[in-house]
Amino acid sequence: MKILKYLLLLIVVVVVGFLIYAATQPSEYEVSRTRTLEAPVEVVYNNVSDYKNWEAWGPWLEQDPSMTFSYGDQTKGTGASYSWSGKDGNGSMKMVEAKENAAIKNEMTFEGFGSSEGFWKFEPKDGGTEVTWGIKSENTPYIFKIFSAISGGYDAMMGPMFERGLEKLDSVTQIQAKEYAAMKAFKLGDISKKTQDAQKFIGIAHKTKIDHAEMTKAFEESLPKAGKYVAEAGLNYGDDYMPGAIFTSWNEETGESEFMIGVFLYKDLVPGKGMQKMDMPAGEVVTISKYGNYGNGDQEAHMAIEKYLKENNLVPTGVVYEMYVNDPASVKPIEIQTDVYYPLKAQ
Repeated sequence: MKILKYLLLLIVVVVVGFLIYAATQPSEYEVSRTRTLEAPVEVVYNNVSDYKNWEAWGPWLEQDPSMTFSYGDQTKGTGASYSWSGKDGNGSMKMVEAKENAAIKNEMTFEGFGSSEGFWKFEPKDGGTEVTWGIKSENTPYIFKIFSAISGGYDAMMGPMFERGLEKLDSVTQIQAKEYAAMKAFKLGDISKKTQDAQKFIGIAHKTKIDHAEMTKAFEESLPKAGKYVAEAGLNYGDDYMPGAIFTSWNEETGESEFMIGVFLYKDLVPGKGMQKMDMPAGEVVTISKYGNYGNGDQEAHMAIEKYLKENNLVPTGVVYEMYVNDPASVKPIEIQTDVYYPLKAQ
């Protein structure tokens, strides 16, 4: 009986000693892992910044296939949220800060373990992206300290999870990088100088900052409206009209641009509600065709024309217009054609 008492006493001493040891674990911790992924930073960031993508590469399902996830109304960018439940407990996450292609901060709440801060850093490196994924806390609850002590410390407890997640993310984004490269590809046709017939145009006028996101939004809103209007009027794409835009002002000093988004008409049609009419006179133009997704290669096309103008002592009027020659839904991305025109001043 004495041996049994000593054994029980020893167990109590060990348990108390362990609990005291756990209590000495620091309240502050930071654990992270870094890996260079073979994908552009845009691909990696866009994947991580949307919580719905995390199921594809997150390491948790390997440990607990029974986990289930619920998503908020917003899953991407600042304000996004989701929650989970599994055999090891429930939790939730909210994206409190998202700096495009640079960094992400998450607030993670583990049921019974309080909250901590998750963080991501993204940095382009040698054609890929150096990614750091980690977690930190300044006020760790005691029960979490116990798990840390059992695991051999915070780093040993959580580090392997980040390593596995980054490994899986690398595999996923390598596939996406190939698709991204195909979407970003473009090519330019030959530059030519020719006489262009007069053009009739109706469209929606805009004045915006020279900002890609703001201008893209204008096109996404106005082109479908113009297309719907001419389609309801019975006009056919290519035969009766061509989608396009006319840029009447592009001021780098003020950072503002004025332009119209609509259609070039080959048949008479009065402008619809909220639309205006603009006629482009006949005359000489310098033109180039660009092939690729909208937004890809545009700058290169304009730079090529500007170089041509300078080399040939040609003076543009200051107005630039584009025609969107084919339906992007019916061709491959590299076959999407945009014709760019620079009208010339008479000499």
